[in-house]
Amino acid sequence: MLDLKLIRSQSEAIAENCKNRNVDLDVPELLRLDEEVRGLNTQLDTVRQQRNEISNRMKKPLSNEERQPLIEQSKSLRDEESRIEEKFRGLKEQRDEIQRMIPNLTHPDSPIGRTDEDNLPLREVGKVPEYDFEAKDHVELMEALDLVDFEGGAKVAGQKFYYLKNQAVFLELALANYALNLLREEGFTPFMTPDLARNQILDGIGFNPRGEETQIYSIENSDLSLIATAEITLGGLLANQIIEADQLPLLYAGLSHCYRTEAGAAGRESRGLYRVH
Repeated sequence: MLDLKLIRSQSEAIAENCKNRNVDLDVPELLRLDEEVRGLNTQLDTVRQQRNEISNRMKKPLSNEERQPLIEQSKSLRDEESRIEEKFRGLKEQRDEIQRMIPNLTHPDSPIGRTDEDNLPLREVGKVPEYDFEAKDHVELMEALDLVDFEGGAKVAGQKFYYLKNQAVFLELALANYALNLLREEGFTPFMTPDLARNQILDGIGFNPRGEETQIYSIENSDLSLIATAEITLGGLLANQIIEADQLPLLYAGLSHCYRTEAGAAGRESRGLYRVH
């Protein structure tokens, strides 16, 4: 989530970045709400200071005539504090909601576009092999070798779910074990993480729902969501901590299930084991 100080100082660039990333957000409205929230916060500080001053005065020996006006003044300030605080919370929630939706800044060289056709190829690595027969994709190969059951997955859990079978099960486990061992040899600490995280952790990491295209499964009647990657839980592990420079770099490798709604994923590029839940 972008810092409010950065948004205030570079509001035009932030608004342009939102436009370039096809994110419909009202940055001026965010700034207006932010200014109002900060003003209300100043008012709260002033009222609380006045209440503290009255409270300190009432600790001293006072006659009834001297004490009664202070009691009335304290009650009036308490009511004013409640009124300001209620308005402050409401506007702060509106401001924070817009702030959470602002995407990260992009590199100046990033292409601007709406479809894959707007992507800019930087280089091609390797050579596309040529065969004297018609090549099959992974779906055809796996179904022919009885390694996957897409129909069963769809019947039990809906589209974009599947069953791995036979040697494909051992292949997935072997690949995960191989990758973790490779990283461990490079000094990484391997983790198997929880499949759930608090929503404040997702917010902090940057996995924020964006309307109908959200990738996050939220758990009803809780502040938890299913994670879309182990980055969320590994990052959350270090939340609200200050890491000393002499402890860096921290090399963590995480293995977890990854739950994504994959809203809108369709087409040949996403068939089979690609873009699944």
